[in-house]
Amino acid sequence: MSRYQPLQPLISNDEQEVVVYAADNFSQYPTRNASVSSRCDRALVAASHRDVVVLRGELDQEFHRWLRSLELSTDHIVEYKQPATGRTLSELVLDNPLPIQNMVRKLGRSPVYVPWFSTRFEAKAAESIDAKLFGATETETLRYNDKAGFKELCQTLNIPVVEGDTLPIRANDSANFSELEALVDLYRTKHKTVIIRGTLGVSAMSLYKTQGGALSDLYRQIVASGEPIVLVEPFLEVFSSPNDQWAIDRDGAITHIGMFEQVCKQGMIHVGNLKGVGPFGATYDTIKHASLKVVTRMAETGYCGIIGIDYIVSNEGIFPVENNARFNGSSYVHLLVEHLEQKVGAIPCWKFIKLNIPPCSFASLADRLSPVIYDGERTNSVFPLNCDELSLTGVFALVVLAQNIEYLDSLQRELTALGLGS
Repeated sequence: MSRYQPLQPLISNDEQEVVVYAADNFSQYPTRNASVSSRCDRALVAASHRDVVVLRGELDQEFHRWLRSLELSTDHIVEYKQPATGRTLSELVLDNPLPIQNMVRKLGRSPVYVPWFSTRFEAKAAESIDAKLFGATETETLRYNDKAGFKELCQTLNIPVVEGDTLPIRANDSANFSELEALVDLYRTKHKTVIIRGTLGVSAMSLYKTQGGALSDLYRQIVASGEPIVLVEPFLEVFSSPNDQWAIDRDGAITHIGMFEQVCKQGMIHVGNLKGVGPFGATYDTIKHASLKVVTRMAETGYCGIIGIDYIVSNEGIFPVENNARFNGSSYVHLLVEHLEQKVGAIPCWKFIKLNIPPCSFASLADRLSPVIYDGERTNSVFPLNCDELSLTGVFALVVLAQNIEYLDSLQRELTALGLGS
């Protein structure tokens, strides 16, 4: 049996339903800074020709034409043509559900609303278009995404965790900084470096390393982030950082999707995922056993949707560190690969990486990638995605697709030769 299970049938396996992807990530952020940008277009590569994709901004016509030339994605697209700031996509839908209602009515199938992160606004947006929600209640979503709460849950389930303390941030309390300083000093008696992470922050927001120096500056950054609570823990030497993905469908059934190795910079900032290199053996079994305990509890309390539990593997042990109780970035890659495998056969290895180049059009990027870009036939190739900011900031992502790790390494060398190494 494969160690990886298809994701699309868990979202909907009913020919009478239409999946409505509303993949905006803003609802995950209680506060946002300039580093947070909308991520709606990732659903374009995940969608089948039967699905609907909802965008807060405008469709990149070049990218979409390229996808459709490969018989990928969908023509059922709703554009709200709003700036990549401000309210969440679901709030925009609530203000004006008519474009989606008209699209669904034309298709004549029952809608299933599939957001990135599920709060009360996603539930209301689903109701506004008379859709079922592939997502949890806001209470369940926030409960399991909270890092301190997740750590407590693991302890309740007898799952080993990294030692550490929680510290409420009280900006107007002069003793608060001294409390942080004391905790950092405590863990530095045994470890060179300490990590401080907000319980709500994501994508490297509210995530810091310190060896004790310039702690007052770091404290001011934490206060400015708006995080109410931080975790203070020793920073362990990590050999690998597996992400274990699961799904709980609308009927409450649990499915193990598979494990992916995370690609991190500075030992802590996620920049991609890698399929096909492990973990294996006892490490795999330990992680899956621990995750099943967590996911079973989540199913018992009514959670629905995707779950990605991050682990670290170190000399001190194997520890869960974060529960991404939402769609994961690599979930959309997993859906894309399911579509590609129907055309070119099994793709045993892939690597999802985020890149930044000088701003350009998608056509320019495709031309630059022409020696290695996916052409609808070859397995060993690269597939660009998340291109909605490409012309403004040069930020995009791509997936390296390969028959084995040797081909994957070879493609990465070719990317480096093209000036696109990660």
